[in-house]
Amino acid sequence: MIGIFAGLWLIISACDDGPDTPDELARWYEEVAIIDNALVGINSVKDPESGIRMLITKLGTALPAQKNNTVDVDYIGRRFEDKVVFDQGNTSLKLSDYIPGWQIALSKLPAGSEAKLIIPSLYGYGTSGSGSGVPPNTILEFDIKFNDVTPSTAEVARLGTDTTAIDAYLDGKGITAIKDSTGLRYVITTPGSGPPLVSWYDKLSLKYSIKLLSDDTKTIVSLERTPSDQFYSRPVDYIMGMIIGLQKLSIGSKAVLYVPSGYAFGADGASDGAGTSIPPNSNIIVEVELSDVD
Repeated sequence: MIGIFAGLWLIISACDDGPDTPDELARWYEEVAIIDNALVGINSVKDPESGIRMLITKLGTALPAQKNNTVDVDYIGRRFEDKVVFDQGNTSLKLSDYIPGWQIALSKLPAGSEAKLIIPSLYGYGTSGSGSGVPPNTILEFDIKFNDVTPSTAEVARLGTDTTAIDAYLDGKGITAIKDSTGLRYVITTPGSGPPLVSWYDKLSLKYSIKLLSDDTKTIVSLERTPSDQFYSRPVDYIMGMIIGLQKLSIGSKAVLYVPSGYAFGADGASDGAGTSIPPNSNIIVEVELSDVD
């Protein structure tokens, strides 16, 4: 997922099926314009990098999916422009087994949600189409009920190991942190004085830095982010640990997040290709300051 952690290139990108040729790029622009024009005046959530739209009718409260999670979804699939149904039913597979459009949407939509997904063909069945009634270059529309997310056995085991290590670190440092039910630990060092807590799709202006739990003397990267046309800077645009942690904050808050590796950069780690890296299975410390909420 490009843009989750600007400053490091994410090896663990959920999918990167962006336009590779001028023809693909031109087609993508054309389809995004078709979708945007059809939705003028309709409230929706947009992913700026892919052009995917989510019209949310019920917002869930559980976490979005990660690539190795199994997702359970009821769905009806249509061709967007003529509304012909090409598939429907229930599915339960790993997130990484689905078309890129589902991978993106279900990683930004909390489980328990109900929504309409509108997906440019590049993130659907592309120039090949599908034998189930989807011609090449077809914009897709799915009505979904995102029932559940189930982590793998390995992910559950890793989370247990990571939270034990984080708790031992906190005890050793004499730090009293809030233990979130997800496994995140956090300390709000400066309470906010602004509006109520951040929600899933608020656009944020913030500063944050990242250290390894195993070496808290060294800041790996320090960044300041504000919303732009290319990167909306919402909780769902960051790593899972920040998705969880940012929603504990309001304007003016400062906090330290102690993030298990599975909610950070996982078994793949991350690198910017220029020597800055986060090793695989690294628990991290994120210091964050939230200055504004749009």
